[in-house]
Amino acid sequence: MSVGTVRGGGAVPQYVPVERRTTFGGLLRSEWIKFWSVRSIVVTMVVSFVVIVALGALLALAVSSAVGPGAPGGPALDATAASLQGAQMASLIVAAVGAIVIAGEFSTGMVRTSFTSAPGRLGVLAAKAVVLAVSVAVVTGIAVVLAFVLGQAILDRKDAGASFGDDGVVRALVGNVVMLTGVALAGLGVGALLRNTAAAICTVLAAIFVVPLLLLAVPESWGGDTIREYWFVNTTTNLVSVAQQDGYLAPGAGAAVFAVWILVLLGLGALATKVRDV
Repeated sequence: MSVGTVRGGGAVPQYVPVERRTTFGGLLRSEWIKFWSVRSIVVTMVVSFVVIVALGALLALAVSSAVGPGAPGGPALDATAASLQGAQMASLIVAAVGAIVIAGEFSTGMVRTSFTSAPGRLGVLAAKAVVLAVSVAVVTGIAVVLAFVLGQAILDRKDAGASFGDDGVVRALVGNVVMLTGVALAGLGVGALLRNTAAAICTVLAAIFVVPLLLLAVPESWGGDTIREYWFVNTTTNLVSVAQQDGYLAPGAGAAVFAVWILVLLGLGALATKVRDV
């Protein structure tokens, strides 16, 4: 070890700083801590859980009061969908979470610190995407299952409930979690692209609720049916429910197109993150 002399003839060791590279595992740990230490994100995740469970139970209760004893309601009643309507409302909330995760850091300037530790930048965005996807999938997955169990318990009082073993039920449950996770990642991609929390949230919410309504006015001669079929969350229509609707993609095809939408939005966000100044 090299030493340096000091006044009085003594010697002290000279320490050479060791350069340490930031690993992806380190970025994941950092993003996990940041995600669950931001109060607004934690509160929003809790709200999404409560909305899925509470609204699902309330709507199942409403449906239960509308059907007679021993009358399951025939094919018009999708008992699974009745208990999972809260997931549709929760999609608004998790989309906001995705936008906040990245756009919030741009707004406060904290993203400069993140990019300093990982100059490539894309590692930071990838870590955020992994942490966001895992967190949303786990929280909403538990909520979706709980909402289904409570909802079917309510509907079973009128012999109108469904069970996990019924055709399409597990697929619908998984489909709702996939939809919610995908919407959150879409929020992340748009947030990275726009770098403004309010603008990103408004954009994603418009894509989820406003644009589909506007597309209903597009005539078939202009390709309205095809556009509606392939538009963002419309692609998950038959993925998230047991009863299949005509005019929308089959569950497998819808999931594939939905994945393409998410990859494109994340890709645009990654491109903006890479080439634009902070």
